Amino acid sequence: MVNVIIYLKKQDDAKSLVRFLLEERLIASASIDENNVLYKLDDNFLSEEVYSVITSQSKSLLFPVIVSAVRQRIGAETPIVSTPIVASNEIFDQTIKTKTIPI
Repeated sequence: MVNVIIYLKKQDDAKSLVRFLLEERLIASASIDENNVLYKLDDNFLSEEVYSVITSQSKSLLFPVIVSAVRQRIGAETPIVSTPIVASNEIFDQTIKTKTIPI
């Protein structure tokens, strides 16, 4: 099991993407953090970018499928990362197992 974190540019429709991923059963659940500010230091200049950050839960084997789906709907330049879910209670575990496609 993993958390899949997707950084969408502000103009992209995060809710629509979440709905699509849920309907396709690629993710079990998701939250959207609107107006998330990312800071970077480039050539000693502090830059600021605003994102909608989707944090979703899924099976690790579905990660490549999620990346492909996001690439097709949003574009290849969308940053996506996964982090392992090391432990969870039974309710959380069952949600991911039953709400995503069987593997």
